Amino acid sequence: MSLVRRVFVEKKPGFDVSAQALAQDFLENLNVPGLTGVRLLHRYDVQGLSEEAFTASLPAVFSEPAVDMYYLDK
Repeated sequence: MSLVRRVFVEKKPGFDVSAQALAQDFLENLNVPGLTGVRLLHRYDVQGLSEEAFTASLPAVFSEPAVDMYYLDK
């Protein structure tokens, strides 16, 4: 069984339109007091890639460097 790597991808501030809309929806429809923002992350589990292929795929496959940030689960 090969190693499974986990990647989380989040839009950078200003590009996080979905997270902002979700926060607004929570405020308006659920009346969540004290809510200041929402972070929306996409999780990817990656298996079967060499270390080199995995590293190369981070900015090319899983994220767009201009608008996304990615985090690795260590």
